[in-house]
Amino acid sequence: MKHSFLTCIFILLSTIIFAQNDTADVTKIKAVIKHQETAWNKHDWESSVIDNTDDATLINFIGELWNNKDDILSHFKQLNDCCLSRTSLKLEVKNIRFLTLGIALVYVEETIVADKDYDTPFHNYKKGDTDYKMATDVFVKQNNEWKVTATQLTLINQTISPHNASENH
Repeated sequence: MKHSFLTCIFILLSTIIFAQNDTADVTKIKAVIKHQETAWNKHDWESSVIDNTDDATLINFIGELWNNKDDILSHFKQLNDCCLSRTSLKLEVKNIRFLTLGIALVYVEETIVADKDYDTPFHNYKKGDTDYKMATDVFVKQNNEWKVTATQLTLINQTISPHNASENH
């Protein structure tokens, strides 16, 4: 009986401690996402990748694989003049799921607005045009800091899956 009682107390305390850590970790992950948004809007690409692991990967919305922090930074810098500097970004965390105490799966909706007209090989953007993407991020905890180790971007097709269906009826 005493053993069962102690086991129950241990499980209860473990759950409470994990829930407290979970809340702190959610706050830290959201701060990383906010930092990414701020860095993008300043077009500060060095700062935008600071929260990535050195071996981070990013698959962009057209399917290109960028293989580490330096590669990701290089691509952002290459795309700055043609495209990225003409946009602003809003990030909204949709879901955070902890797979372990040190690994989290994070779903983030990206709203990218053209601040100026610009052209890409696949689209001509006019000021005010908006794209929506879903990012699937894998975060890892290193030295009590959360870092992005993998990102997969998916363009939300507005014809098939409108961002706000109620506005289209």
